[in-house]
Parts: sequence; structure tokens; C-alpha cells
Amino acid sequence: MSSKIQIVDLHKSFEALHVLKGIDLTVEPGEVVCVIGPSGSGKSTLLNCINFLEPYGPGEVWVDGILIGYRKDGKGALSRLSDRELNPIRAKIGIVFQQFNLFPHLTVLQNIIEAPVQVKRVDKAAAIELAQGLLAKVGLSDKQDFYPSQLSGGQQHRVAIARALAMEPG
Repeated sequence: MSSKIQIVDLHKSFEALHVLKGIDLTVEPGEVVCVIGPSGSGKSTLLNCINFLEPYGPGEVWVDGILIGYRKDGKGALSRLSDRELNPIRAKIGIVFQQFNLFPHLTVLQNIIEAPVQVKRVDKAAAIELAQGLLAKVGLSDKQDFYPSQLSGGQQHRVAIARALAMEPG
């Protein structure tokens, strides 16, 4: 698969509520896609399935040619990956949600470097340098020592984007 993201016949249910019903989606490299719909229509659930934050099935989600959440045996049967197997894959996927979930007790800079340092084991000095560069790109260089509560909603959104990019997703 040469597509960036390939979703094939994706289904997701929460008990009796069938939220995603046979979703097919292809996203090519460099393509921008907006997921639009009313509240409760499954937009966040779809995004959660892409990173396997929400287990799905039946169906398949592929990112950069990697099946997300499962492995296929020689007969095509799927078995679920462990969190330990999933974490390196998740580290390559960046998603910014409507609720930015910035840590309120951490500064902007600390919010951005937390995952690279803790998850990817990036050297703290290198993570700070990367974060400062990303803050410059999103126009928030002067806000690195601010806390989320001191920022506007738009500024918080840009911090969340910088935080996602700091993980250097594929």
C-alpha cells in the first residue's frame, strides 16, 4: 500500500451502538482531509481507531503500509498487538484533537517535550531545541514559559500541533 492512510471496511461498536459502519478512506501523502459531521457521528472514534486508541473490528487500518493494532497470520487471520508492540507504532502517528489535553501544570515548553523525552527517550536538550523551533513555526516563541490557562484557545491549539509534531510522526 503506497497510501499514507488506508482504511478498509472499518466497523466500531460500543455495545449495541454501531458507530462506524464500513468506513473506507484513502489518504495520499501530502493530502489534507477534513472529517466533518454532527456531534456523535463518529469523527473522534474514527481518529481514535487510526491510532488504535480505540480497538476496532472488523476492518483494517493501515498507516504507511503498517496494519494498525493487529497482525495477520499466513491465513489472513488477525490477532491483536500488545500495547508494548503498539507503542512504537503509535509514536509515529500524530493526531490533534478538539480537546487539546495539554497538561495544565506544565508550561508550553514542558508540554511539548514531555512525550519525546518520556516515550522516545530523546535527550532533553535536543527535545528543547526541537520544541523551540516548532514554537517559532507556530508563532509562539514568546509563550514557551506560559501555562495553558494563560493562552487563548487558538494558542492552545497551536501548542497541541507543535506537541504532535515534536514526536516527528511519519
